Order: sequence, then structure tokens, then C-alpha cells
Amino acid sequence: MQVKNIMTKTKAALKPEASAIEAWNIMNDTKLPGIPVIDKHSHVTGIVAKDEIVSAGPRILAGDVSVQSVMRADVPVLREDAPVSDAWTMPANVFPVVNGKGRITGVLDRSDVGRVLFMEASRLFQKIETIMDSAHNGIVAIDENGIVTMFNQAAEKITRRKNNEALGRHLSEVIVPQGLLDVLKEGQYQSHYKFTVAYSSGTHTYLTNRTPIIENGRVVGAIGVFQDISEFEFISEELNTVKQLNKELEAIIESSYDGIIITDHDGKIIRANRANERITGVSRRELQEMAIRDLVNRGVFTNSMVESVVAKGEAVTISEQTAGQNHLLLTGSPVVNQQGEIARVVINIRDMKDLNNLKNRLEESLALSERYHDELTQLRSKFMAQEGVVIKSAGMKAVMNVALRLARVDSTALLLGESGVGKEVVAKAIHRQSKRSKGPFITVNCGAIPENLLESELFGYDKGAFTGASSEGKPGMFELADKGTLFLDEVGDLPPSFQVKLLRAIQEKEITRVGGVRPLSVNVRIIAATNKRLKELVQQGKFREDLYFRLNVVPIRIPPLRERKDDIIPLVYLFKKQFEKTYELDKEFSPSTYQTLQNHSWPGNVREIKNVVERLLVTAPGRLVDISEIPGDTTPQSRPAPSGVSVSGIIPLKKAQIELERQLIGAALKELGSTHKAAKALHVDQSTIVRKMNRIREEGLNI
Repeated sequence: MQVKNIMTKTKAALKPEASAIEAWNIMNDTKLPGIPVIDKHSHVTGIVAKDEIVSAGPRILAGDVSVQSVMRADVPVLREDAPVSDAWTMPANVFPVVNGKGRITGVLDRSDVGRVLFMEASRLFQKIETIMDSAHNGIVAIDENGIVTMFNQAAEKITRRKNNEALGRHLSEVIVPQGLLDVLKEGQYQSHYKFTVAYSSGTHTYLTNRTPIIENGRVVGAIGVFQDISEFEFISEELNTVKQLNKELEAIIESSYDGIIITDHDGKIIRANRANERITGVSRRELQEMAIRDLVNRGVFTNSMVESVVAKGEAVTISEQTAGQNHLLLTGSPVVNQQGEIARVVINIRDMKDLNNLKNRLEESLALSERYHDELTQLRSKFMAQEGVVIKSAGMKAVMNVALRLARVDSTALLLGESGVGKEVVAKAIHRQSKRSKGPFITVNCGAIPENLLESELFGYDKGAFTGASSEGKPGMFELADKGTLFLDEVGDLPPSFQVKLLRAIQEKEITRVGGVRPLSVNVRIIAATNKRLKELVQQGKFREDLYFRLNVVPIRIPPLRERKDDIIPLVYLFKKQFEKTYELDKEFSPSTYQTLQNHSWPGNVREIKNVVERLLVTAPGRLVDISEIPGDTTPQSRPAPSGVSVSGIIPLKKAQIELERQLIGAALKELGSTHKAAKALHVDQSTIVRKMNRIREEGLNI
């Protein structure tokens, strides 16, 4: 604001020689705060104000006091266009005002200046408050005592405190200080300080700048400006996620073995991966300024894939032979924007030469695999013939496959199965196909040796070990089987007193002869066999658990003959040929004989069938063996399947129930093929069938 806006206009002026009482009367009549004093050239030489006249006292009433004696000569003269603030800084209370030509146009009272400046300051402060309240950032100011002097609306929203609750209070009563008091104390500027505040609605992150307020080199307050950057933090995290996804997408595109080209709607190439350079021979640098049509013109492709994709609006696949005799398979896929328009086309390029080579190699590998399979089948058949093993059933094929794999290592094996199923035959097969095949195969029937002779038979004895002992001592079965295989048949019949000694011999690979004092190292592979359920014997305390686990490294269950009917006729042929050669016979079995043998349950398993074949050959009167001509007490009889359930002998009821369920469920599964169909046939839920199958398996039985 300029001086002319608030001055009192007047052209009144007095000469220095005028009386002071005249000046007083003029000021009273015109209400002027003062009258300018001019010289004879009309230049302002001073100003006379009421204060100066009053200070002169009563003598002015006499009329002999001149203006010159009471005026102030050093008063500054203000121009009309001077800012009002200039008058506030000058040492006077009333100022003469002149125009641009130096002529008097008015006077200015300092009190008017103060009033105007105060009003201006009030408006300015109100404007500042308005600006502060409209700011998005929170602003808090404190004085040197920590009292809040400024608290805008953004601060109210952020702190959940009203302005009237904050102003005039100590900062610590309003918000958590968060370092603003430290700035007041240390006088150091703090920028970009980040902190978080947990609200019931969630956690917010703020960024603040704190500045000390300094006057005359002294800290008189501090101001903090803080901004809620939670949204920016979220956007930043999203941006980082997008960047990471872009990196991953870049890695995926570059790691693709197929060539990938990405174009815009018009076919201009945006990017291509390294594989494309390998397939097409065009570098990525060249592709930067090219379109698909340019590659067609150069003979790299024969068709413009982009045009086909844009025309059809869907993925297009073509196969083409390039000028370089490359067989390529191209697939173009459209990428649609939010408006449903095709914005990008992704072209996948596959070099079929590699796939064709791979296909040829695969076909060669399959042919070679089939040849190896045929040779392996022939070798396996020869091996089985050499071992005297007949395998037609799936169960025995699985057993011998495990046995052949087991032959490559020295792991302890436990053969399980009923008496006569051929456990020793399997043990010999494992031995003969192992790296110990040149070593001895020693068989020990643990159930046939008296308990008092077991230790001496297995471990041997030194001379004089007991009465009747050989004077030279005797090696035991472990020593005889050194570098070979020791087959412990009927291991379940071992007495508990000897089991711990056997366990030590197996674990330590050393024995001590009866009567001896020096342990002997033995290199023996152990294969054990039993027709008993060792797990039940362990539970009954009749077999040591540690020995059971030591023997049960690789268990192999050999199924009974009634579970592998496919092996019966081949076994009959095998034994028939053996006995014909032994007894120099030449006979044939009638179809009814084979039928009867096939339907028999064979409780004695392979041992029984061998005995029956020998009996039939040597007792049949003619060349054709017809089982009907042989007395029934010496041959098996074919029996029709029972229509009901029958029990012979007395067994525990629980065991009988489990056995019955095993047979019924097994028969239903074999005939129908699934637990759902079996449950329907047995009139129970499918879950019941599964539960009972699990219970049967827990008892150590197979279905």
C-alpha cells in the first residue's frame, strides 16, 4: 500500500516566522495531525505537530512563539508513491507528503500507518492460515518451550486431534513428538525422515522434514512438515512388483529355446529373443528397425504371420520351408487391449529340424530298447531254465525281478512264504547271479539242528572244546560260507538263547568257535527264510526284535502256488521232463489230468507238485497218464468251488473272521476290479472295504 492511500490530504503550509498559535488553530479546524513548514521557495523545511506545540507550554498563547521555534526540521519527507512501511521505520510521528514535483499534497500520521500495517498483517496472517490449512501436508510449529503455535487442518486429520486441542499445549500432550523436540534442542535440520503410526484402521507411513526457527542466532522454535506417503509406499511396492515381473518375463522370453518375436498391430517388430537370432540368422540389432513384411521380403519367412492373425482375430499356426531349407513351425497369437483391439502379436518360431532329429533319435532309442528288452527276455528265460525256475505268473515275475536286482548288492534278504514254495530256489538264484557266485552256497536248516549243537554247527569248535570233539577242531557253516552266501532256512525256529549270538555274528561279521578265544572274521552274505510270521513271534517274545530288523532288510514274499495258478502247468512240464530223463520214461498226461492238477489247491506248494508228478509217472500203467485210473488217496482231486463257507478245525474267532474277509474281498476285487464294485457286490460301503483291507494288511496278510 502507498502513502497517498492513507495520508490526510491538505495543501496547507506555514512559513517559519508564522506564530505557533496560528498553527494550533489550523490543526484544530482541519483535524490535521501536523502542518508542513516551507521556505520562501516553497520547499519543505520541516513540520509542526500538536505534540511540539503542547510541549512549548502556555507561552504560545501570548502569540510571540513562532513556528520555527517549535517545528521539527529533520523530519523525512515522503512521496505519495512511497510504500507505507517506509514511514513505520522512520524516526517521526507526522510526515509531510509531496507529489512528484515536490509540492505538498498532504500529511501522514504514524498512528494511521500502524493501524494500516496491523490490518495488513492480520490479512496476511489470515491468508497464511488459509494457505496452511489448504496444504495437503501436515504442519506443526512450536515455540522455544515446546508449546504448539501452529496446527493446520492436515495435521488435524493425520493426528486425529482438533486445532483447539493442540494450540497452546505442549507438543508431548498433542502427539508423539517424533523428533521435533530434538530439533528444538539441537537446532539441526532433519530431512526426509520416515516413520510409521499404527491406527485401528491400519498402519500409515509418514515422511517428515523438521526445521529449527532461528532469530538473531538463537533457536526460538521449530516447525515440522509431514506427509502421509502410505499410498506412495503401496504404489512403490506395486511398481517394484511390476519391475520384478518384467524381469521374470524377460528371463522367460530369453530362456525360451523357441524363437519369439513381438510386433505391434502393423507388424513392426518391438522385440525378439536370442533364440530367434539362432533360428533366423537375423540379429536383434537389425530387427529394431524392421517389420515382419521386411523379413518376408528378405526370404526369412514366406508368409506375413501378423496380417493373418489380425485378419482372423485369433491364433494362427503355419508350417513353412524357408529359402535356407529350414522347416519352421510358426504360431502367431493376438494380444488384445482393454478396448478389445489387437495391440500386439506374439510369434513363436520353432525349428522343426531339432524336433525331427529328436524324433529320429527317439525312434532309434525305442527300437534299441525293444531289442534290448527281447534280448533281456531271452537271457532271463535262459537264466530261469538254468536255475530250474518256472515263471509265468505276474506274482513270481515280480519276485524274480526283485531277486535279480538284489543279486547286485550284498544286502541281507528275508524270504517269506509257506513251506514248499521254493524259497531255497530263489536264494540260489540270488547267489548265482551275484558277485559271490564263485563262492560257496551253504544251506543251514535251523529247525533241523538240535539246540545244543547249533552253536558248534554254525560257528565251529576248537580241539578239545567238549567231550567227543574232533582233535583237530571243526569249522562251522559261517567259515565254510566265507566269500559266499549262507542260507539260513527256517530261521523262525531258532531258539531265543542262540538268536543273540547270531545277531552279533551278522552285525560284527566275526565269529568265535566253541572253545575258542580268538574271534574270526567272516565275509558272508546272509539270506534267511521262514514259513512263520516273524512279526507275530516278535510280539509274543519268541523272536528278538533286533534280529528281526537285522534280517528284514529286504523282505521278499514268495506267493503260494494257489495264488499263482499260471505256474502250475509249466511246473508240471518241468518236473515231467526231469523225471522222464531220470527214469528213462516217455509218457503223456491226459487233458483231465492237467485239469485236475490245475484245480488242486496244492497245500504243499511246489514240493507237493513235484512229488505228485513223480508219483503219476512211476505208477501209471500205460503211456497216457489218466488221473482217473490212479487211486484217489495218492493223487490230488479236483473239487468244485464250495457254495458256502466251511471251517475245518478250531481257530481263534477273530483270526477266522479276518481270513474270511480277506478271501471274500480278494475274490470280489479279482473278479470286479475296483473297491466300489466290490462294496456294491458285498452290500457294504466302499469306505468299509478300504478300512477292512487296511486291517488285513496290518495283520501281515495279502489280499
